[in-house]
Amino acid sequence: SNALSLPCQQMSSSECPNDDTIRKVMEKVVPTVNLDTMTTKSFVALLSKKLGGVDLTSKKKFIRANITEILDSMDGDDDEEDEQEESEEEEEYDEDEGKKKKKRRASASSRSSKRAKSGEKRTTGLSALKEISEPLAKLLGQGNEMSRTGVVKALWEHIRENDLQNPKDRREIILDKQMRQVFEVERFTMFAMNKYIGEHIHPYKKADFTKSPTKKKPKKKEKKPRKQVQQNPWRLSPALTKIVGTDILPRPHIAKGLWAYIRANNLQNPEDKREIICDELFRAVMGRKKVTMFSMNKFVNSHILEKLDKSEYTYPDAEENIKNVVDSESENSVESV
Repeated sequence: SNALSLPCQQMSSSECPNDDTIRKVMEKVVPTVNLDTMTTKSFVALLSKKLGGVDLTSKKKFIRANITEILDSMDGDDDEEDEQEESEEEEEYDEDEGKKKKKRRASASSRSSKRAKSGEKRTTGLSALKEISEPLAKLLGQGNEMSRTGVVKALWEHIRENDLQNPKDRREIILDKQMRQVFEVERFTMFAMNKYIGEHIHPYKKADFTKSPTKKKPKKKEKKPRKQVQQNPWRLSPALTKIVGTDILPRPHIAKGLWAYIRANNLQNPEDKREIICDELFRAVMGRKKVTMFSMNKFVNSHILEKLDKSEYTYPDAEENIKNVVDSESENSVESV
């Protein structure tokens, strides 16, 4: 834990996460946060927490640059496809032999190397060349076809060369005349920039700035009803039977019956609800005028006489039976007192 509190440049390569590891964690974190309100400092702190508390101060420049690339890739998901890295097998029908032959398709890596040799353009992925608008091509000066990552990189070079970041809030870009002619706004944030870029890259999708990021509410797990555990019933003394209304009950139901009787007859001390003031029937079980809600059970134990088989007690009707009998016993005891 002490090693993780050191800045990355003071740690060994095995302790400090490499750029690939940081990038992978960022790709998971970026879609879950509101980057319009989160500062770079707080994002780095969140990223540090995800990586086990390592000090990422020396990685700020790398993190800032990769946030933009990740947002750019998210914006282009609709028209980009992942290439398969593993080779696949497909069957081909040979007309001459009248048989099916298996033909091994070349892997993505071998295809890309062939494209490079033949001069063929890559059409998918972040590095795919795409047509860009004339105003953007004029600003960047690199032709009318560029990759999305190339556009982002070139724009950031222009922003830094001309010192266009707001000194009071580095997330905000104050556009110069050249950029205003392209994007037609005075300023935007480094995160909104990707939407403006998308309007100038084929298929030139119009950005929607009315939508604000909303956090999905976590689905509440439905609580499954607990299965009632059927415990063995006990035979009760005549004195306890008068309180709970039946001479056979499982232990949990004995407690319920006692409390039903206490509440029905208002036996709790109004000045100290933990104290039970016994009436005549309750005193016959407790053996004293007053008991506490904590000591009550030990006086009941001598009135729980014999453990019985489960078959001698039927659960579905038990609680209703207790309620009805306790209510009638309560009325009788109040009259007798």
